[in-house]
Amino acid sequence: MKSKKGIFPLTLVAVAVTSAFSIVSTQAQAEGYAETDEKMVVVSSRTPKAISDIPGTVWYIDAEQIEQEYRGGKNLDEILAVTIPSLDVQSGGRTHTGQNLRGRSIMVMIDGVSLQSVRSISRQLDSIDPFNIARIEVLSGASSIYGAGASGGVINIVTKKSNSDELEFETFVGGTTGFNSGEDLDYKIAQSVSGGNDSVKGRAAVTYTKTQAYFDADGDIITPDVTQGSTQFNETVDVLGNLQIDLADSQRLNLLAQYYDSQQDSPYGLYFEKDANGNYQFVDVREGYSAERQQGTERIMVSAAYNNDDFLSHQFIAELSYRMEEHTYTPYTRAGRQTLSFSSSRQKTDVISLKAVMNKSFDSLSFTYGIDGYLDKFDSDQALYDSTVTGNTGGLVNVIDEITGRYPGVDTEALATFIQLEYAITNDWSIQGGTRYQYLNTKISDFQKNAASDFVPGGETDYAETLFNFGTIYQLSESSQVWANFSQGFDLANPAKYYGKDATVNVNDSKLEGIKTDGYEIGYRNELDDLSFQTALYYSYSDGSVEYADDKSIKGISDPLRVYGAEAEVKYWMTDNLQLGTSGHYVVSEEKGDNGWEDLAAMEASTTKATAWVGWNDYDYNMKLQSVTMFDYKDADDRKLDGYTVFDFVGSYQLPFGSLGFGIKNLLNEDYSTVWSQRARHWYGDSDMFEYKGRGRTFTLNYQVKY
Repeated sequence: MKSKKGIFPLTLVAVAVTSAFSIVSTQAQAEGYAETDEKMVVVSSRTPKAISDIPGTVWYIDAEQIEQEYRGGKNLDEILAVTIPSLDVQSGGRTHTGQNLRGRSIMVMIDGVSLQSVRSISRQLDSIDPFNIARIEVLSGASSIYGAGASGGVINIVTKKSNSDELEFETFVGGTTGFNSGEDLDYKIAQSVSGGNDSVKGRAAVTYTKTQAYFDADGDIITPDVTQGSTQFNETVDVLGNLQIDLADSQRLNLLAQYYDSQQDSPYGLYFEKDANGNYQFVDVREGYSAERQQGTERIMVSAAYNNDDFLSHQFIAELSYRMEEHTYTPYTRAGRQTLSFSSSRQKTDVISLKAVMNKSFDSLSFTYGIDGYLDKFDSDQALYDSTVTGNTGGLVNVIDEITGRYPGVDTEALATFIQLEYAITNDWSIQGGTRYQYLNTKISDFQKNAASDFVPGGETDYAETLFNFGTIYQLSESSQVWANFSQGFDLANPAKYYGKDATVNVNDSKLEGIKTDGYEIGYRNELDDLSFQTALYYSYSDGSVEYADDKSIKGISDPLRVYGAEAEVKYWMTDNLQLGTSGHYVVSEEKGDNGWEDLAAMEASTTKATAWVGWNDYDYNMKLQSVTMFDYKDADDRKLDGYTVFDFVGSYQLPFGSLGFGIKNLLNEDYSTVWSQRARHWYGDSDMFEYKGRGRTFTLNYQVKY
């Protein structure tokens, strides 16, 4: 059954695109083409490249945009949702489950180091404080340049670095509140120091954030997320340092180290009581909650990147990195049972990766080739809580009774080679293409959930995928380009959730197939002095999709999946101070079933989205009023996602020393359920215990000084 709710959003996007093309044409004829500073990114080709030379949709979020948003009280996932047209709205919690890019999964990187893993946890946007971000590069759509997990696109977060030999400091202190109670106050303090000399430069920063209770538009405390996790009553520490060392005229070494720790310690929890049939049912949220394991993320990451501009007449880049992540989950149970049994998992990943890239350019031809390799080790456990203590307190007090297995251990070895060629047919027209061969070997350990459970024997499987890409770009002028491309992506479903589901699975004889995605795109962009515009039409097709069981384990690979749509953004400076802007993403996600192509399940499908803003920038101050709209969605089984619109107001004012930042989030105090809340009801059951409302109106004030 095809939903008709997409017709109205499609019309809006079509009108916006048509109007923008008209504006571009008129502006170009009136003023001629503008020369702009080239923006260089590495996200599309693994080596620095001008956006104007890339046959694909690239979004560039600079330091000014990032700072304006986080000084208005925004987190990283919120900043990305308002600045990337084809990225879904944020979940409102710790997870970015369901926050897709062009309707598919995203790969998130920090300074080129992927946060992906074989047992990927959807907390990659809970990874770095915006205070430490210099810019964000985004490549929309599947890319054969990268390995598994990037079928929707790639987000590369570039950290701040020292830009001067002089010793420089940056201090930030701020708070956010909705004035609902004494527990409704979040605050953040941050300090950085940077500097160096002609040979060595570095930056070190520490950021501490503490959040307390979140309240909805009615002033009621928001239900804690016991599924994927929220950030209420949370403390986050982000310690980040980097060094840039000039080894010689053409050789550089970049070192990065990060410790990121985000942990919840909530005094509020879900309270349950028995009904007339003796089954525990959710009642409300109450104070007095305690648990020996609550949700959190801890990450240690180090990397070393070596760059040589003249290595055997090539540009040579090599990067070695190590990443350790530990994720914990809060105690979870289901309502409607006679025993109130809680459990929560801990999952740990260690990844060592190595990348090497070489680039050689001739007059009209350049080629880039290299290798990727990584070792990924995953293990987990599950805490079972004393059901007597939990039951007697209605779920408020949770004492660990036993630690058991959660998933089998998974060790993965991966090696890939790739080559990319670019040929300039004329000064204005070029073609690009390449291939990537990736091999993965996955070892599943012997596994037993507890002493009474069936034994699941381990085993070994391997995968080999060859991916291709081809694109062409034509320079219409110094500021505008049109392009078309084809690129393939690859995804591997979570092996831990597949092989650990029961004792009937023989690993060696039940290989979990990979999923290949073919992506097609045509696009146009123009960058003028007063106006910028970018748009693309895309279509992607996968030969399969992940099929889930009722307990959320993976049954296997099911029906083909296709996603298609359009994304666009236009920004226009009406005067030297006044900017207007809008963006839109129209998306259709469909799975092939017995009755042909049907709308994808609401738990997984992306929704159409639109943003709009008006901003004023002056020497002493700037202000921006913006809106984000998520449109309604209904799948083939009539499961719905209800859309909503939220307005925010952000700005800053320059003082004689430093500046004040301010913001009002959810300006109109919109009462809405977050998109993850609505997905969770479809995943876990239609219960009020999964009603995660959006936060009501909040006010942010902060002070920042660079000296």
